[in-house]
Amino acid sequence: MSALIEALDDDQRKVALALLGPVVVLAGAGSGKTRAITHRIAYGVETGVYDPAKVLALSFTTKAAGEMRSRLATLGIHGVACRTFHATALGHLSLFWQTVIGGDFPSVRSGKANFLSMAADQLKIRAATETLRGIASEIEWRKVRMMTPDQYAGIVETRPIPQAVTADQVVAIMAGYERIKDSRRELDFEDVLLAALGMMENEERVAARIREGLRFFVVDEYQDVSPVQRALLDAWRGERDDVCVVGDPNQTIFSFAGASAEHLMKFDREFSGAKRIVLENNYRSTPQIVALANHVMSDSPIESRAIGAAGTAPERWSNPTDAAEAARVAQSIRAAVDAGENLEDMAVLYRINAQSLALETALAEAGIPFRVRGARFFDEQVVKETMMLLRGAQSQDPHELALTALDRLIRERFAWTAKVPDAAPDRHIWTVLNALVNIVRELPERATVSDLITDLAARAERDSEPALRAVTLSTIHGAKGLEWDRVYVVGLSEGLLPLSMAVTDTAIAEEKRVAYVAVTRAARHLVLSWAEQMAPNGQRRKPSRFFASL
Repeated sequence: MSALIEALDDDQRKVALALLGPVVVLAGAGSGKTRAITHRIAYGVETGVYDPAKVLALSFTTKAAGEMRSRLATLGIHGVACRTFHATALGHLSLFWQTVIGGDFPSVRSGKANFLSMAADQLKIRAATETLRGIASEIEWRKVRMMTPDQYAGIVETRPIPQAVTADQVVAIMAGYERIKDSRRELDFEDVLLAALGMMENEERVAARIREGLRFFVVDEYQDVSPVQRALLDAWRGERDDVCVVGDPNQTIFSFAGASAEHLMKFDREFSGAKRIVLENNYRSTPQIVALANHVMSDSPIESRAIGAAGTAPERWSNPTDAAEAARVAQSIRAAVDAGENLEDMAVLYRINAQSLALETALAEAGIPFRVRGARFFDEQVVKETMMLLRGAQSQDPHELALTALDRLIRERFAWTAKVPDAAPDRHIWTVLNALVNIVRELPERATVSDLITDLAARAERDSEPALRAVTLSTIHGAKGLEWDRVYVVGLSEGLLPLSMAVTDTAIAEEKRVAYVAVTRAARHLVLSWAEQMAPNGQRRKPSRFFASL
């Protein structure tokens, strides 16, 4: 038997051996799904079934695509296209734009706020940032469902639009946004997917050339697929059915962005003869945490089995106020660090961004370094400044040793030392700089400043951020796909989880999946916490229904 197959458990092995035809893999949290699908691709190449140049492995983030590419490289497999839907669509558009449209390829906007603000101003509609953000979400919702503006106008009254504007104003601002964008020959994120789909549907010769280069398909996190992404996948594969999709219906928490677990759950009905394989072994969490996750999702098609050793039972905290809850979290983290645990192995998760303020205050007062997930490492001002200094050093002597150059530059510019400073702002800068120092230490001993710049640029491109010696603060949505040894889930009260606006059965079901995702981020220690009193009016809260029966 191939070493690639022997390295897998029985269920993962079924995935790796199912090389042809439609395959759907229901993979519970911590079940090793990335391991299974990368070994499947590697085994397909090893046996000659797959031409690596004709395998397309799709994921939803640049980081996840890079992780698949890295794991395949470790298995000795190169040449497989591991990309996001967006990157694949953008590549096809840029390649064939001259042939299909002609002229320069449009620029792609990363955000919508500026053009939406301009559109509102032109219409003399006063719209706050939060209102514009809500309208941007509606644009994304419409486009991923492939709805025309007129179709959206027909159902806008049923949509959860921002309260500060009327339905007619939303439609008008959206139309203005499109006019401004078109006049500047720009595309937004969703336009890229729609344009690529339109090209596949209307330009048969181009579609044939694209399909010629694609033969085998793997789609990770299939529960997050939107209608336009599903249509693109169908267009790319044509009549071929050698497609393997992997996902967890319990982790469908992006319905607001167009995701639907129906694509995953109905796959074996839509593809005749599809193999269904379930990965239920949980290698991440203790049996106590796995049992809690199974309890939260008691109606799930997946019931996970814990493989690891027993640990401590999840803790449940009741706190008088949000501030008291945050202080207790900080106190517990300090005790865990004193007991030998690492800050980078801990996270505090919450439902909405507004909950982070009390936590940031409490952690800063306790002298505990933290990072708020969502702020990209390579966008940090101190990182940008250090990169500029490194390029200056490279122009002077490209062969200077990387560690020597970095140490000299950050000592001169930021007064960096190996000792952690006491002040919170200085501590954050130190944490970021220390991460850069650790990157250099991972490079070969004689790596030069030029080697370091190349390495950092490659990390930034694939969104591969270094581990910081800090606690992670994150929304539950932002934490999806990640794990930590110790996790605190705070704000577990009615109105926060589930959110007060979640009133339908469908919305409550999604909130329950959010709770499940939160629980399954923890490997060894889990704390579930809530505050009884809502400041400043002192209104009493109730604990979240998802954990009330524990």
